[in-house]
Amino acid sequence: MKTNCECCTLAPEGMGALLMRLSLGVLFFFAAMGKFMAPGGISGVAQKMQETFASTWLPSFMVVPYVHVLPFVELAVGILLLLGLCTRWAFFLSGLLLVSLAFGMMVQQQHAVVGTNLTYVLMAVAGIVLSARDNPFSIDGVIGRYREKMLNLK
Repeated sequence: MKTNCECCTLAPEGMGALLMRLSLGVLFFFAAMGKFMAPGGISGVAQKMQETFASTWLPSFMVVPYVHVLPFVELAVGILLLLGLCTRWAFFLSGLLLVSLAFGMMVQQQHAVVGTNLTYVLMAVAGIVLSARDNPFSIDGVIGRYREKMLNLK
């Protein structure tokens, strides 16, 4: 059901998808940039994470590779969400990434952070649903409209 506001022709689903994409996209983009620009770069962040997890049962041979890959995954997911490219998969990957981050926080007994991460997971789920219904301000939306137009010309 497309219920449009008086000022534009954007459906509520499209508005919701856009807000979800921008919120999570900015979150992941700047989380990644913070790791790249941290003192010592990714290696410095990995060293700090290794120290943080030293008192937990999670072995460092699992923590260090994860932390080295994490900024690249965050950056890729953030860019995909901001552009609206492969939107549903980007939301799905963001949800998986957030679950993995929540796991690390559970290991450290940081329950407040776990709750926040799982709230973001719910945002990713809502983004998947909303973007499947209407996703006009995205590269996916532009491609979809172009395909539809080309099919109608035939």
